[in-house]
Amino acid sequence: MTRKIKKKIFLYILFLSFTNIVKGQVLEFYNPIIVTYKAGTLNNEKVNLGIFDYFKQDTSKMKYEYLKYDSDKESLYKYDDIKKVFQKIICLQSENFKSREKIKLGIFDDFNLVKENSKNFIASSPYGKYPSHHKIINSIEILQKTKKTLILRVNYQDEFEWKYFGILVLTDYKYENLEDDE
Repeated sequence: MTRKIKKKIFLYILFLSFTNIVKGQVLEFYNPIIVTYKAGTLNNEKVNLGIFDYFKQDTSKMKYEYLKYDSDKESLYKYDDIKKVFQKIICLQSENFKSREKIKLGIFDDFNLVKENSKNFIASSPYGKYPSHHKIINSIEILQKTKKTLILRVNYQDEFEWKYFGILVLTDYKYENLEDDE
């Protein structure tokens, strides 16, 4: 074997031996996520918990929101920790929808929500244009709406302007024993 080939093999073996010592980062863990986490109880009422944070191994350390879907009022509510009440963030009835201002969900910046059509809501900055390097909600789409379940697709982007979407599956716990097609 030539000296050049021996040197390449030695460097390759040396490189492989260091790969066990060096720890890498899985970049997928640094993407923000939006997902329905589980059911929870707040003020003796069963509600949905939605995660709006970066992934962490210990999910109890992730930022989440208490969300409540009321199919009778065709509305989605978010619990306001400061005022200690549920505030309406989306009204699914077209005639009753008024744009919502300064909605805050987890790590994402505040946004205003305007109804585009019966299935889509557009989010925008309450302060004019978002500056660069912010985590923002772009839009919310209704994928399915029944008495029991509301499925939303939330389109968002991270601070590097990479675009993602998350799915929220929300249950109206008054009708949790119904079949979805009822």
